Amino acid sequence: MNTREYRTRKALEEDRHEKIQKLLALNANYKPPTDYKPPIVRVNDKVFIPQDDHPEINFVGLLIGPRGNTLKTLEKETGAKIIIRGKGSVKEGKIGRKDGQPLPGEDEPLHAYITANDPEFVKKAVAKIHEIIKEGIEIPEEKNDLRKQQLRELALLNGTLRDNDGLQKLRQIAEAETIITNQIICSKCGAAGHIARDCVQKTPAELAQSQMVATKGMGDLPTNTIVGRQDRAKMDSEYMSLMAELGQVAPETVKAELASKMPQQTMNQQFLQRMVMIILKVVQMFT
Repeated sequence: MNTREYRTRKALEEDRHEKIQKLLALNANYKPPTDYKPPIVRVNDKVFIPQDDHPEINFVGLLIGPRGNTLKTLEKETGAKIIIRGKGSVKEGKIGRKDGQPLPGEDEPLHAYITANDPEFVKKAVAKIHEIIKEGIEIPEEKNDLRKQQLRELALLNGTLRDNDGLQKLRQIAEAETIITNQIICSKCGAAGHIARDCVQKTPAELAQSQMVATKGMGDLPTNTIVGRQDRAKMDSEYMSLMAELGQVAPETVKAELASKMPQQTMNQQFLQRMVMIILKVVQMFT
């Protein structure tokens, strides 16, 4: 309305309000007229959200929270009205106003619009919003307490929250301690659940012995191992002699395998024995 009557009435009300405020300042016991209503003075401020500088952070989600509960809590604590405005405040495809008119502050950068009757309420809300934005930038999402609280609240609203997870884990740990096998400590590796005889971990002495066998070869094997292989080579030699007496020859693969398994000392002894037999036969032929 912009009529002369409206403008005159508004000017008179402002003049009356100014005079009453002066009287209240001069005399604290002064009582204004019963029909006097002080005009509502709204204080507002804006906190711009650095969404373009940090596109990976969901500042709107941090400020609003699940179903707007975080924003409602902020308004209740500060006494101010908080509205998220600007580019990116409305999801794509969502209609703003029914009459098709642009929303207030739609062309401005993303910001939080704060209004209150008391300037102190506005200052308190501005400080809270700055704190949330700072924590969102400096603290990772998995360590942000506000984000954890929002996720827990969202799970509670969706009915997927399980408060007894921690108790269940403690119960499982307590049950594991009562199992007898978990109380057995291996003297070799120090782990629980098995004895030293069943331990698959090798001691330093066993590792050194296996490494020595692998690097130095057959000559450095223990005596019992050499004796066992010599006995096996002797049996193989007797088998080949039996096959020769029967007029059969062992396959070449068997010969090669037996020769590879036969210790060098046994092969030298057989060679000497054969040479002696040949010499004796030659002597008998010429005598």
